[in-house]
Amino acid sequence: MTTSSHPGTGTVPVPPATALDAVPTWRYLGFLLGPGVGTFAFNAVTVILPTLRDRFGADDVTLELVIAAYGIPFAVLLVLGGRLGDRFGRHLLFVGGMLLFLVSAVACALAPTVETLVAARLVQGVGAALCTPQVLGTIQATSRGAARTRAIAAFGASGGIGAAVGQVLGGALAAASLGPVDGWRGVFVVVALTAVAAIVLAPLAPRSRAHEHVAIDLVGTAALALGILAASVALTFGPAWGWSWPVLVALAVAVVALIGMWRHQDAVERSGRTPLLPPSLLRLRPLQLGLLAAALFFAGYSALLYVFPRAVEAGGLTSLQAGMALLPFAVVFAVVSLSVARVQARWGDATLVLGVSLQIVALLGMAGTLLVAWGPAIGLWLQPALVVLGVGQALIFSPLTQLVVREVPVEAAGLSGGMFSTAQQLALSFGVIVIGGVVSVTGVAARDELLAGLALDVVFALAVLILALVLRARGGRVPTTS
Repeated sequence: MTTSSHPGTGTVPVPPATALDAVPTWRYLGFLLGPGVGTFAFNAVTVILPTLRDRFGADDVTLELVIAAYGIPFAVLLVLGGRLGDRFGRHLLFVGGMLLFLVSAVACALAPTVETLVAARLVQGVGAALCTPQVLGTIQATSRGAARTRAIAAFGASGGIGAAVGQVLGGALAAASLGPVDGWRGVFVVVALTAVAAIVLAPLAPRSRAHEHVAIDLVGTAALALGILAASVALTFGPAWGWSWPVLVALAVAVVALIGMWRHQDAVERSGRTPLLPPSLLRLRPLQLGLLAAALFFAGYSALLYVFPRAVEAGGLTSLQAGMALLPFAVVFAVVSLSVARVQARWGDATLVLGVSLQIVALLGMAGTLLVAWGPAIGLWLQPALVVLGVGQALIFSPLTQLVVREVPVEAAGLSGGMFSTAQQLALSFGVIVIGGVVSVTGVAARDELLAGLALDVVFALAVLILALVLRARGGRVPTTS
């Protein structure tokens, strides 16, 4: 048996290769339901917002709170959730977080007022922050090689399927009436049932935790939480508040808190103690480039997903038809994601470049289709480009995730899940803010709004392509055997 180490994270025994290489993906099934139900809850609730406005007479700010009450605690607590998993055991944190998710889903389904719904969504965000980092953390700590690649691909497929099903089922339930019960409540029934399944199947996953005591840096945790909280509030409410002085103050607080956190973390690591976010890790160029590429990818994805249903509904589709138009994209994404290990075995470090190239081709194809075939049948005409987009994004997600995960030692595996998920969550919010600002300033709608979203996604995709080429030139190979 050998050992591996990294500054600020301790030394951890590495089991024989055969043990880690042979972990089948089905053992992670319970954990893999986590990202799926998380993206389902986010996307489905976004779709039912107009129904909530009608049922509760809610204003725009209150509807923003329904989304923000989930997204903000989720983003703020992700890194802490990962570190708690390193210390107390990732299985324990996953099940605990999923129990909170379950209880909050039941409370949402039964909510008599929109204020109760907001409070329940707050608890749901906390639960998501506790369980989500444990998925990637457990995969990293208990598998490697092709087994790890397959599990990470399944992680991506789960999130993609959850997002698409959320769009489709959310639209269907929003328009339905289940006897005397409003159909929108069924969204949270689905969430609750999926959470039960995740808890029941969770024991199948290999158990893991740090082999040495992981101290929780309370000062670093508070500074990071304040920085992300202030940034999340500013990004979430900036457009609604017209980027007025309270938003600018929040951004300033975020900058000060994050700079203070960095200096504190550097001092903690130099003293030989364990920081929340080891600066020695964050200084690694491949990790920095990987996190930046992931952030750009998810920002473009969220911008396009935000404008797509709005635009095609303005073109004559119903909310259900808009969701159904994305279903083939999600299916292709899932199928290719589960096969990405074989693609990487052949293409190696070129997989990411191939995926981004296909994504750009698909986005340009969608733009061309909009220019010549806009109308009630646009959902059908877009299918060829959407299928190519599903292939490209599946070939991007797993390699990008591995770029982040592989730079973090197994001893701090929960940290890798926390960092990746934090970058993802903030980027999703950032993408919506940017495209929302573009739409507001230009006043575009319908087809032109979707073209604006495609243009923004192409810009972000080109930046990811440049980063992928830089990583390849630096020898940053996406491994399939480590």
